[in-house]
Amino acid sequence: MDTLVVVSEMCIIGGSRYFGRRLIENLRDAGTAVTVFTRDEAFDFVSVRTAHVLGGADFTGRLAHYVRRIRAGLPVIVHEDPRPASFIHEREIARFLAWAARADFTGPVNAASHGTLDVRQLCAAIGEPVYAVGEDTSPFSFDRGYAMDNGRATALGFRFSHVADWLPSVVQEALAGAAEPTLTADELAELDRP
Repeated sequence: MDTLVVVSEMCIIGGSRYFGRRLIENLRDAGTAVTVFTRDEAFDFVSVRTAHVLGGADFTGRLAHYVRRIRAGLPVIVHEDPRPASFIHEREIARFLAWAARADFTGPVNAASHGTLDVRQLCAAIGEPVYAVGEDTSPFSFDRGYAMDNGRATALGFRFSHVADWLPSVVQEALAGAAEPTLTADELAELDRP
């Protein structure tokens, strides 16, 4: 079967300053595309909602944000009671999309590794963070849970990994990447100014 796969990242964001206008526009376009496709039954399609993608190719800078702050001893701004979210490794989402394009099903499906992380768990995997509670929170700090149910995809035959299986290697890649030009604490503080 020829199936169109439409993807949108679960992207409830703790602050738009971490993202370019283009990413926000692309996410809006993906939502519009899903709406249009559900109205027109001219062809089959799969709508994939993916968890937050982590990996060495962190084009959003979200993981690098934590690495820089923790290494510089600067506080990571979090909600008072940060809630967990779902994540998926970049190679796993690539495998999932290839699988979904070849699979014999249609409709919506979630793509997320098993397990969740809250911002404190993510930071603890990177180093010894200092936290501060505030309103202008870091990118993966959420005031409500954003865990995703991957049950349909699992029942259809996709085998997801567990976040704990790949998080250490992603953190090592992020730490190695941050070993290149590192900003000073003063430079990081300048980034935080409005």
